[in-house]
Amino acid sequence: MKFPSFVRAAVCALALVLSAGAFAQGMGGGSYTSTDSKGKDKSSRSKKDENKYPNATRKEPKLEMSSGDQRDLNKAADLINDGKNDAAQPIVQKVIASERSSKYAQAFAHTLLAQIYYEQDKSADAIAEYKKAVEMDALPNDAQFQTIYQIAQLQVQDEQYAEALATLDQWEKLTGAPTGDELALKANAYYRTDKFQEAIDTMKKAMSMNDNPPDSWSQILMASYFELDQYDQAAALVQQQLQKNPTDKKLLNQLATIYIQADKPQQALDVLARAKSQGLITTSDDYMQLAKLYAAADKYKEASATLKEGLDKGILKPSFEVYKLQGDVCTQGEDDACAIEAYSKASPEAKDGNIDYQLGYLLFYSDRSKDAAEALTRAISKGGLRQEGEAYLLRGDAENDLNQTAAATADWQKASGYPSTKTMAEQRLKAAKGGVKIKRASKKPKSG
Repeated sequence: MKFPSFVRAAVCALALVLSAGAFAQGMGGGSYTSTDSKGKDKSSRSKKDENKYPNATRKEPKLEMSSGDQRDLNKAADLINDGKNDAAQPIVQKVIASERSSKYAQAFAHTLLAQIYYEQDKSADAIAEYKKAVEMDALPNDAQFQTIYQIAQLQVQDEQYAEALATLDQWEKLTGAPTGDELALKANAYYRTDKFQEAIDTMKKAMSMNDNPPDSWSQILMASYFELDQYDQAAALVQQQLQKNPTDKKLLNQLATIYIQADKPQQALDVLARAKSQGLITTSDDYMQLAKLYAAADKYKEASATLKEGLDKGILKPSFEVYKLQGDVCTQGEDDACAIEAYSKASPEAKDGNIDYQLGYLLFYSDRSKDAAEALTRAISKGGLRQEGEAYLLRGDAENDLNQTAAATADWQKASGYPSTKTMAEQRLKAAKGGVKIKRASKKPKSG
């Protein structure tokens, strides 16, 4: 079985869209020529920034923008940063629609319009605008590459994972070298498309490029190991994280879950038992998981004690699930009194008759035939029984104990119609007809 509760909850990369101001700074990146309304050179300047992409395969384009467009776009960017998108949008669209605006001005305007759409939760429109900006091939490298990366982030956010992978391939080809962040985003997309080995290989490379990788990266790597049943690798990764923070309850629960999936209940139990000793078992889910692990390790008394402690502390709230589990572990631990009490509390909320059948069975072999018959009547009435023939047979036995011969005979007759109880029912009917006293059968262990 898989545990999507934490595997599929591994951190999803959200679009970290740059502010309009970041793009406004990009307007001055590299060299550009400012022209007047007639397109003549008005002024020239160069701004030398650190080259973030020394291996880029794309050449820097010549940046030309009229002073009017520059003024309009700077104003629009400031309005967007101030949250005044409605005022900024007409200015941006005017530049896009103008036949006199340079390709650079229009490309930058498309990025601003994309920002507006993004903040309006119109991610599809935002992606479309970013793509238009990229297709114009007029932005400086820094802005061009940022825009492509933003497209990939939005595609991951919109669950367009195959498209995001293609976009990131384009980004790598143009920039000439991947980064840790880009590879982590790519690994996330691989994971979402069930390409778990590719996710592992890519995320390991991403983590090697970062001295302090975010926990979300480890989550994707661990989840990918988990999906490929590589539990030792997943456990080793979580243990490595626990060395940094040994009281991280989320990590402890993940490690226990990995051991459960690897069919190593004792190791899982050791993890949570240690967590309990550290005071980290504090929620109802914690207590339920620990009790189930004790049960999986055949430590039924410890499982029952854990549930009792949770109930006594008020951490576990009375519920069908809690009482059924308590009844099950007490039955397995041969503590019939505990099981009867727990199943009796679970009975009113039971959707079918199986809990009442278990209760009736335990009551009968505790010499409480009247109570057993009542529980078995409820079981049969509720229906959905996995052992319907056995319910009739056992109720007949309880009625026989109470000297209700006619009722016992009727139930045994019904039990004879089920393959699993046909032989035993017919034996009882034959004995009763011959006047032979029917002895109580020996008790057999029952599970929930």
